[in-house]
Amino acid sequence: MLVSIVVPTHNYARYLGEAIASVQQQTFTDWECVIVDDGSTDDPSEVMRHVADSRIRFIRQEQAGPSAARNRGVAESTGDLVQFLDADDLLGPMKLQAQVRILRERPDVDLTYCGARYFQDTAAEPDGPEPARVWLDHPPYQVVSGCGLEVLPALLHENIAAIEGPLIRRSLVDRAGGFDPNLRRMEDWEYWLRCAVAGARFLYDPNDDPARLCHVRVHGTSASRDRIAMLKSSIRVRQKIHDQLPTPELQRLNQRRVNEQSAELGIREGLAAGSANGIRRLLRSGIAERQPKWLAWALLLPLFRTRIGGWVLSRWRSRKPSLPF
Repeated sequence: MLVSIVVPTHNYARYLGEAIASVQQQTFTDWECVIVDDGSTDDPSEVMRHVADSRIRFIRQEQAGPSAARNRGVAESTGDLVQFLDADDLLGPMKLQAQVRILRERPDVDLTYCGARYFQDTAAEPDGPEPARVWLDHPPYQVVSGCGLEVLPALLHENIAAIEGPLIRRSLVDRAGGFDPNLRRMEDWEYWLRCAVAGARFLYDPNDDPARLCHVRVHGTSASRDRIAMLKSSIRVRQKIHDQLPTPELQRLNQRRVNEQSAELGIREGLAAGSANGIRRLLRSGIAERQPKWLAWALLLPLFRTRIGGWVLSRWRSRKPSLPF
């Protein structure tokens, strides 16, 4: 089985060498790697000049976003299996070997996925030691195996895998279609949802050997750091998939999560800028879910724009940064 590893990159030349090294260190060696430069200005081709590996190809395109870059990489690849890898992240050295074995032994499985470890690099100091890698605690994803109604409730609650977690059969990629190029955040979650709706069978690998996991870098330019933008993207994904959900119960579950996230978004928008749109979100969500606390937030938000309210808000933020729901 040939594995196609698709790596989109946009202004991540400083990380790309490490990502490529993690691919070259795989104990499974029957792979090809397609790197798609999505309109970078930091010249990742300079990194590629030092890569002497015929299994790796480098493609340039005008900037169109990570989804379009991944779709281009899939179109340019030929493997039986597809692995996605963001240019700032890494694969454990036995990740492909372990998952290829699973898919060989389980022809009924379309997608197998593993856990993720999260890390940060410490800041480099002049004439100091090399930056160290600091491993972070991260709330665990839900884990679930099965197909259709066995996996959709968990997926509708939240994403279940980092983009690098799954190894996917080409037949599923062909069936589910490409990533949505209109999504710049949470496009991976939308893709797993679409795979599940298409009837894909998921299988979680519970082995937590770091060599078999994906390693996700957390840094200031990570797309997941902007909570308001992430909430907007999540709501957009839910609205997009809603009519494709196969049962009224799943649609209700999805709508409940839309209302919950709309309420959180309303509070965050209202506290950040006194947004009238935030108040409208809270009123709609509070009425739909019969939640008095959200309706109360809608009434209280205008008070925080006053001088006294601003002082109370600043004191509250300094003591309790998380939002109560």
